[in-house]
Amino acid sequence: GRKPKDINLEKILTIPLNKRSTIRSLAWQLGCSPTTLHRKFMLNLIRRHTNYVKPALKDKNKKDRMKFCLS
Repeated sequence: GRKPKDINLEKILTIPLNKRSTIRSLAWQLGCSPTTLHRKFMLNLIRRHTNYVKPALKDKNKKDRMKFCLS
């Protein structure tokens, strides 16, 4: 098969979050194709990172969670 193209994973960390929110924009920043990048996700070389407020949290959970985060 073909030699997998090396992507500098450290470079990803230097790209601002808003520029690497989608595979397409991250691929563009890295100068590789989205397919190449997607393959890296499949090989678990890159971890997807989602950050959303969990909608199921009740008020008490939210307060406890805030306390925990601030502690």
